[in-house]
Amino acid sequence: MEKQYCELTAFLQFWIQSRVLSVPKDEPMDFADQLSGLVLFREGQYQVQLFILQPYSIIMPHVHPNVDSYEVFMGGDISFEVDGFVHNQIEMLEYIRVHPTSLHSGIAGPRGGSFLSVQHWLNGVKPTTVGHDWDDPLGNTAGTASALNDEAKKKVYMFPDGGF
Repeated sequence: MEKQYCELTAFLQFWIQSRVLSVPKDEPMDFADQLSGLVLFREGQYQVQLFILQPYSIIMPHVHPNVDSYEVFMGGDISFEVDGFVHNQIEMLEYIRVHPTSLHSGIAGPRGGSFLSVQHWLNGVKPTTVGHDWDDPLGNTAGTASALNDEAKKKVYMFPDGGF
């Protein structure tokens, strides 16, 4: 099979190797419940966001219809589910592809979690934060991470296979 060139993959490799920081003046930060985001780099249709989840927080299932991305594990206890497949026990800088049609979610364990989102924004949509390019099964058009109260923490936890 012939290997095909992918702009997003080339950008991911460039950014991981160079780790260029260029925090934009416009919309550099995003907060949604137990999730905080900071744009580390934005140029044209490409962007890198750092996300930090507080312990026991959940990112509900959703898609970003105008964003093709890689999610790059940075640390903590975090499990990602993408298109029904659970990614658990991820190594530092290991990445997962999330296509614009990929239904995905995440859950942070007792230490919280952190990841980079390396993005290629599509269809002429100006990069802001992926929380503003959001579609979920409940019909929400803006993203949120749902905080868990103390009672929910007793019921929701990461299973050995990474599911919840």
